[in-house]
Amino acid sequence: MQNTETTKKESCFLRILAGVEDLAEKKMKIYSRLLMDAALAGDMETLAVRHAKRKTKLESLASGKTKSAEKRKNEVSRCETNAEEEEE
Repeated sequence: MQNTETTKKESCFLRILAGVEDLAEKKMKIYSRLLMDAALAGDMETLAVRHAKRKTKLESLASGKTKSAEKRKNEVSRCETNAEEEEE
């Protein structure tokens, strides 16, 4: 039987990864608008959609529901602070 609950540390890492996916999604959307080649712009939009899906999945794994960007940002910074303290 697989354990479906995530530990606090796993949840922090999942939120950090969700933040990375969010940034990648935003970059792909910007690239899709800036590129002159229609085929390449379409590919960037497709990548943006994939990143959005991954972000949603990571957020649901981390907390069971999607959170606002501001809450996610605060949690990511809290997780990074905790990780730095553990390294010391």
